[in-house]
Amino acid sequence: MRRLALLLCAGLALADEAPSLAVESPPAAKVTIDEAIKAGVEFLVGNQNADGSFGKPTSGRRREVSAAVPGGHQAFKSATTSLCWMGLQDSPYRTDASKAAQERALKWLVQHARVKRAHGGELYNIWALGYGLRAITQAIATKAPGATDEELRAAAAELVRALAIYQSPEGGFGYYDFATEAYRPSWSTSFTTATCLYALHRTQEVGVAVPEKVIAKARENLLVCRRPDGSYLYGSYFKYAPNAMINRAAGSSLRTQSCNLSLFLTGGPVDRDWLVRGLDDLVEQHRFAIAGVRRPIPHESHYAVSGYFYLYGQQYAALVLDQLPSADRARYARKIAEFTLKARQPDGSFWDYPLYGYHKFYGTGYALIALSRCAAALKE
Repeated sequence: MRRLALLLCAGLALADEAPSLAVESPPAAKVTIDEAIKAGVEFLVGNQNADGSFGKPTSGRRREVSAAVPGGHQAFKSATTSLCWMGLQDSPYRTDASKAAQERALKWLVQHARVKRAHGGELYNIWALGYGLRAITQAIATKAPGATDEELRAAAAELVRALAIYQSPEGGFGYYDFATEAYRPSWSTSFTTATCLYALHRTQEVGVAVPEKVIAKARENLLVCRRPDGSYLYGSYFKYAPNAMINRAAGSSLRTQSCNLSLFLTGGPVDRDWLVRGLDDLVEQHRFAIAGVRRPIPHESHYAVSGYFYLYGQQYAALVLDQLPSADRARYARKIAEFTLKARQPDGSFWDYPLYGYHKFYGTGYALIALSRCAAALKE
């Protein structure tokens, strides 16, 4: 039980008081999807770091999630920058300033997406590798400015090699390993595995080689985590406690979307009917999802839902829309947009969980990815 508590709560560490964007603000006024997209883009453009990255290591609260220095923060900044670049690139609202911000971000990302493991127990670099790979392969597919095709493909190949190193023997990917701190991590979560599997699939689509065994092992790990009702264990280590609160539909609904999508795209036993059932769960269990938003302690809410599930889940739900018939896309796009806008702030940013000075940036990246697809679906 002590090990499970450590893995779920991911200990909090003291952090110095520092001015940052982490101060909580009152809820934003109601806006349209297009207005929210425009304000989100302008927030990112107006708060980009001089080097092209997004996010800061400073904190406005006395307790923070532990993050080894400097590697933990390098991972957070890299993953955050990837999400912000994708959010800007997906957005239908573009200006000369936003295009320039995208170019600076991609130029920075190609050089900094390959983040090393910072600590034996912390593998936050998995998020940098997974989201960095997804952003870079999207840049290849769209011929985005900021790096040459050769540079992008070389960076993608390096990220694939790195992910293979950090894949656990059982096939999953995780961001902690408190049990062994071994070279090959011993712990993984279903949604981190799905995040990486989705990125690896997109990498194959642009012609960058991915070892088939890496794909197969990750898919197999997700199948171990999949429950008969379509929800997912938090991680395969929960297979002997499958009915724990976090594994039930109410605890899984925000994580189910990424797992379903990655299995659907890589030949797993998930068809479009299961994708729709996952979205139905997202809607039905929303009261538990929103209850966890902005709570500072991980997994303290009902069904062990954590605030950082929220915008992650809305983003992957919006990616699921791409796989559905137009009638279903419009129906679910309304709900995903409604849920996403609940995390919006008066300054145009979005956030669901306080994390140093990164949360407003990665949250806005998630939101722009989601809202851009919802806007497109509703205009069809």
